[in-house]
Amino acid sequence: MQEQNLFFNILTFEFPSENQTFYFTKDDNGKGHKIHKTLFPKEIDSIFPGISNNGTDFIYTTFSGEKEGFKPIEINFSEENEDLIKRYYNRQINYYFSRIKEKIVKVGFIKENQVWIHSKQFSTAQFDVYLKFSLKVKLKTVSKYPELLLSYDGMSKILKESVAELIDQVSPTNFKWVLKGKTLRKWDWLEEDEEIPDYTKYYPVLNKKLERVLNIPAEAPPRDNRYPKYHKYINTFYKRYLTNPEFIEFCPLHSDGFLDVGSARINTTTKESNLLVFGQNQTGIVPKYCLRDLKPYKGSPYKTVHLFYIFHEDDFQETVKINESFTDGFKWFKGLLKYANILFHTEKNFSIPFKNRENPLPEIEETLLLNRDIKPDIKYIAIYVTPYGKFDTDPKHREIYYKVKELLLKRRITSQAIDPEKMNTQGDGWVYSLPNIAVAILAKLDGIPWRLNTPIKNELIVGIGAFKHIEENIQYIGSAFSFSNDGKFNGFEYFMKHEIDILAGKISKAVRDYATINNQPDRLIIHFYKTMNEEELEHIETALHSMDLPIPVFIISINKTESKDIVAFDRSWKEMMPESGTFINIGSNKYLLFNNTRYPDGSFSSADGYPFPIKLSIDCTDKEQLKDTKAIRQLIDQVYQFSRMYWKSVRQQNLPVTIKYPEMVAQIAPHFDGDDIPEFGKDNLWFL
Repeated sequence: MQEQNLFFNILTFEFPSENQTFYFTKDDNGKGHKIHKTLFPKEIDSIFPGISNNGTDFIYTTFSGEKEGFKPIEINFSEENEDLIKRYYNRQINYYFSRIKEKIVKVGFIKENQVWIHSKQFSTAQFDVYLKFSLKVKLKTVSKYPELLLSYDGMSKILKESVAELIDQVSPTNFKWVLKGKTLRKWDWLEEDEEIPDYTKYYPVLNKKLERVLNIPAEAPPRDNRYPKYHKYINTFYKRYLTNPEFIEFCPLHSDGFLDVGSARINTTTKESNLLVFGQNQTGIVPKYCLRDLKPYKGSPYKTVHLFYIFHEDDFQETVKINESFTDGFKWFKGLLKYANILFHTEKNFSIPFKNRENPLPEIEETLLLNRDIKPDIKYIAIYVTPYGKFDTDPKHREIYYKVKELLLKRRITSQAIDPEKMNTQGDGWVYSLPNIAVAILAKLDGIPWRLNTPIKNELIVGIGAFKHIEENIQYIGSAFSFSNDGKFNGFEYFMKHEIDILAGKISKAVRDYATINNQPDRLIIHFYKTMNEEELEHIETALHSMDLPIPVFIISINKTESKDIVAFDRSWKEMMPESGTFINIGSNKYLLFNNTRYPDGSFSSADGYPFPIKLSIDCTDKEQLKDTKAIRQLIDQVYQFSRMYWKSVRQQNLPVTIKYPEMVAQIAPHFDGDDIPEFGKDNLWFL
């Protein structure tokens, strides 16, 4: 196969060849920019003696603009405080786009700039659409030059009706960001900005709450190949705005465009990391076919499994079709027994039809309590033929889905939801959903569809997901999942914001529980998924790093790279997605890892999608171990392998289950009574 030709979404440039003069004052005279002491130039004491140690937190600067009352310092960009240099370039970029190009510029937490470009093509009579581009200044992270990271952050829509026009039908609680002229403001900040805001001039940025209130259909996540589209957008932006003389004057970009990935930075996971172990210890790569041909690694330990249906009476025919598909098969899917070795019985008159589509819970609960004999020696699994799925736009309808799951868990019954509308819409294409349903049912019955093809080691892997649950107005929630290194699931803990301080204790408990059976592990590996800002994450990270364990603790932070971050493309392939298992060193113990189904042998199915890479950041309580190249490669291999252990689907995911599973739990658990999970649900995969 043709060798990859990779490049970053990074442009390099030159620092000024001569020293520049910056100007500073200690006084807030309204003429300078306030900067924190972390941005003070190295020679600040030369103009303000002792200021670096006397407790001064802020001073003011015009950067390179000379003004009365400000004192000069010569700045060598190559040797100066990097944070000060980044702030200078961020200010220049902001001025260029907001003043010279008159674009909307949204400023981020560390003063990075996001530029909004209006799109006539996608705008409608109801809203204006803007393409969003982030520009981040980096210093010698993957090259020997200063760098400009250019990323495409997707689209935002701004309603053409003002706040004043919408207020009759929309509560102000649904506003988050608003636009006035070319300036974006948080709705909550308006009173600080203006004493008497003119609401006829503020236009809301569309968000999920506004979509529901205004009955605007939510767009499904894109499944097409975003690599060429992403590259086209950033390349057009680069040529249109970043090659202009006004921009080149302060940021002289190199003329060779986006930066090639040096071959020394590129590596791949081992060939064995693609292999999975199925029945009779046979190995294979593609679960969809291997599960059918080789059978599961381990069947359900329950030999008496009863399956029953919960369905609205209008969905009777669809329920019959599901049952026939499970028993006799549908198209090329030959049924649960032949495909996944799931032996089950459907007891006559045990299933539960209900009449009230809007509130089926009382009927289901009464039937289970009074009219069904739940026997302790039988393992039950319910197939909930849901009239409303978890992605329904009406929150009340979604709530029914969650409450049915909770009701069953309280009775120690796991469940599998199936959307009858999806069945009817897909027609014969519904056959492609059946392998996914089969593998999820097997996992919920404590079977093992497949395991990793890796030697068993005495180590523990804990996956932690920390999430902001905006819709439920919960600042953050999360869960800690415990796995053995072959992918075997041990159990999980669930925590809320107020429990962050005992997170380390919960992880330590997982280590102790593991040690009682397997002896103390040789090392603890934590996969930590960040989806919040640095301030919100501080408590969690402190808890992780403060664990007093007598073994090395590796902490691998995992981020998606779908926006505002570094990605890479392959010029040698028209679809531009790098091969699965490719990982790139991006400096400071950070790596890009590509998880997809484009394998080196040339095989690829577009139906599997084109996921963007994930970014890994590796740390350890024993810093010496970070120098062990072999150990680091094993850890990256392990993240890659755990992306193949997802049992809700037969397709490989780009996120490892160590963080995918916590995310799934965090989306569901806030809907349960008391924001807690029934004890039965702490050691099985009911949420798949």
